[in-house]
Amino acid sequence: MNRDIFLLGITRVIRSFSFGYIAFLLPLYLKAMGFSVELIGLYALVATISSSILVIISGFLGDIYSRKKTLLIMSALPIFAMIILISTKSIPLLFASSVFGLTFAAMGGGAGGGPIAPLQTAMVASRVKEGRTKVYSYLTTAATFSAIAGGFFSSYVIQTVKDYYHVLFTLALALMTASLIAVALISEEPDKVPNVVKRSVLPKKSARNITKVAVSGMFGSLGLGMILPLLPIYFKDIGANDFTISLIYDASYIVAGISVLFASKVEKIFGTVNGIFIFRSLGTLPLILIPFFHDIAIAGAIYVMRTGFYQLALPMRQNLSMDLYSPEERSRGLSFTGVARRLPYGVASVVGSTLLALGLYVLLFSISGFIAFLDPMLYYIFFREYNKPSRSVEKEKHVDVG
Repeated sequence: MNRDIFLLGITRVIRSFSFGYIAFLLPLYLKAMGFSVELIGLYALVATISSSILVIISGFLGDIYSRKKTLLIMSALPIFAMIILISTKSIPLLFASSVFGLTFAAMGGGAGGGPIAPLQTAMVASRVKEGRTKVYSYLTTAATFSAIAGGFFSSYVIQTVKDYYHVLFTLALALMTASLIAVALISEEPDKVPNVVKRSVLPKKSARNITKVAVSGMFGSLGLGMILPLLPIYFKDIGANDFTISLIYDASYIVAGISVLFASKVEKIFGTVNGIFIFRSLGTLPLILIPFFHDIAIAGAIYVMRTGFYQLALPMRQNLSMDLYSPEERSRGLSFTGVARRLPYGVASVVGSTLLALGLYVLLFSISGFIAFLDPMLYYIFFREYNKPSRSVEKEKHVDVG
């Protein structure tokens, strides 16, 4: 099983290197190719809808058919988007790349991950029975520092290469292709479930908890989706260049990578749910402060700080959701909650792009922060009885999942 965890980590590390710069570079590239701010917001919406459909497909196929084979399929899809970005400058064709589920969501984005996330999270849970929060922390840290390396590399390329967009997108294509090899080497046995379980298409056992997680996550993504996909454009509006924006994202990845290492310690001190509430709150409310500081250094520092706090809660949230969902329904549960986060994220990006284009920065960031705060608040209300680290969620699951 340790071999599979290692391979799952390798796939995340390889992919994260390129996603360390795609999150901020893609909206800037589209703008450079002639996209208006509103069209970029629409691109984000279409990408989110497409990714949401793929998330549902991946969850159902993962639980009912094969998590490994589904992971191979979903890992291959972004390759087609990279090919389009590399090979054409046509606005209609570039817009078509949105259907392959690319995202503007950087670390701490709240969009729920792409179609790969439900599969990888469930595959880890089926291979690790004790200490999952720590395993999720290590995997997240490894992926984060890979994203940091990708961010630093992109900063160097931006400074030294004239056609840096093409170079960086080509590298992303190569890395996404390479990650498929690691996925192919993962074993399938730990994810197999009896045929009698596979007959149930909808995740009935975990339905109540899935609904609760989805409702709270929906508000988080609705708030964060209004500004985070467009934040590089805002930074540019207040005077930052591409290199400076790259450095801000590099710093956010470094802080996030360090912070998640403390997730298991925070969980022991505060409890799982209290820890999630505290640090997700600290990861959303500071957004309100950003437009009051026109100095890019201060605005960037606030963004870096809130990203670290937001990510620290991720391993705890992953671990708790794996206990809240029945083992044979984990991929589907994560898919439903992922869609509940991704769709509002995309819709909100359209609203956010309109407010950004009008220059209503204070209104935009205030609405974003307050709505996003409803996520940790509702999560605490729904699951506060599971707060104590020593408390067995499995023993009490009948309370919520029938």
